[in-house]
Amino acid sequence: MRSIRILRCAPGAVGNGCGTAAGAANSNASSPAGTGSSTSTSGFSTASSVHSTLHALRTRDITLRLPSKDHLIRISFCSTSHLLAETIRRHDLLRHTRANLPFLQLLGTQLTFANLMASALEGEERVETRFTAEEATIVTEALALGECRCYLRSEYNAQLEAQGHPTFPLRVNRVLYRQRAPFTSLVHADLAELLQPPTPTSSTGTPKDGEDVIVDQTVPYSLYTPAMASRVPLDAWTNFYSYNSTLHAYNYLRRSDGCVPAVWMHAALDADGLLDADGAPTSNDMNADAKGVGSEGVEEAQVQALQRTLRHAIPYNFGVAVTPLAAGSAVDQQVGRLNQMLMEAAALLYSSQSSDSDASGADAAASASPLQPLLYQCKMKHTACQHVLSLLSGDYEGAHASAVAARQYSEDPAQVAAVVDPIRRSMGVADLVIPLAATEAARVGLDFFCRCSKQNIVSSLVVAPLSALTSLRENHGIVSCSFCGKRHQLGAEDWAALEKTRATPPVSPSR
Repeated sequence: MRSIRILRCAPGAVGNGCGTAAGAANSNASSPAGTGSSTSTSGFSTASSVHSTLHALRTRDITLRLPSKDHLIRISFCSTSHLLAETIRRHDLLRHTRANLPFLQLLGTQLTFANLMASALEGEERVETRFTAEEATIVTEALALGECRCYLRSEYNAQLEAQGHPTFPLRVNRVLYRQRAPFTSLVHADLAELLQPPTPTSSTGTPKDGEDVIVDQTVPYSLYTPAMASRVPLDAWTNFYSYNSTLHAYNYLRRSDGCVPAVWMHAALDADGLLDADGAPTSNDMNADAKGVGSEGVEEAQVQALQRTLRHAIPYNFGVAVTPLAAGSAVDQQVGRLNQMLMEAAALLYSSQSSDSDASGADAAASASPLQPLLYQCKMKHTACQHVLSLLSGDYEGAHASAVAARQYSEDPAQVAAVVDPIRRSMGVADLVIPLAATEAARVGLDFFCRCSKQNIVSSLVVAPLSALTSLRENHGIVSCSFCGKRHQLGAEDWAALEKTRATPPVSPSR
């Protein structure tokens, strides 16, 4: 991977590191002396264990799919903070990306996008996505039943540009039941096209200037609004385009699926939790300690400590898509307007002015995103599911019932309304209400899971060139899975079986 450009993350090159990762720990209160101390400690331990289990359940990664009450709209919500943490841990991405937090946020939104797409499929049907960004290519595979895996490839945009290819290409393969080949789409979003005013068309469907121009009743592809330039600076759109998958997901859904969606994805990473005081990744010290560890138990403890650190440092990573279901032009127009306002507010989160501590109060207020109070609630209360559904639907009771059905954290709908109502008014969508059919919500738990095995590896090596086998022997027969990073070591029996299979001539198919 090439040297990564750092934007809004703490400076510092990767070294061996000398900081320790701060794992989450609960300090027990001292028990009074005597026979009651053992019972008190045991009771506290049990209560702490129950709380930890409940918290893990309430913050579990999920997809949630539910229709509106009139069944004209489908809303899909996805939470993937643990998937992002596990991807970072398995592939040691804090070190390999030099703790480039904007790129890791992009990775998080790409994980969310793949699982949002998979939530519309069934069983073992899956979505494979490949997205090339400024630093690397993100490859993700998500199954409808909740399995997901992800890794990075070394290709990046500058290489594509040098070859004359479009940058930021997004390839989506959908592998479906009863289909011999996957459905493949390859698109790339053009930021200038997304932001330019839509071209008026004549009755013949061709662009035209003059008196005969009519208003196109279809929802325009462009996100342009007359006040956009004064509200959202160009640098915010550029950062949003480069380090968030939302615009690319919108472009894919418009061009490939032909729908008019409202879509938003957002990831948060806490630099204080991921970086030491010198700017080095906190995982460096753990990785250094883990090398040469003879005890599997100690090594497992290191893994668990890093998992806790990463999960603490990623308070949320979510996405939502609102999709009309052949609902007619009126509903399409409403969802299109919701998407425009949502995109503007989301892009403002990436404004350098809004995060610049030297900016004047007036400038900071003008560039602040109305979504910031909502994101604060999501971070502090882990209520992203309820707050985000409330924001897009305006149905506070339905959003609460949906979050309860999803077994996520929830709170009084009136308290959520007090936060979300001003945001909806500021965005100009207070009049748009989508009553939710919470009783029809379908929830799926998500896990980082890879089906790689030594048997599959041996089978793939049957047709490998001899030079590859020689190189593998020199590497002590160790093969690492690209998707999950798991190391498989081939033993003497595996080599014997492989050589026997390679020596056996292939059986010609019978006629």
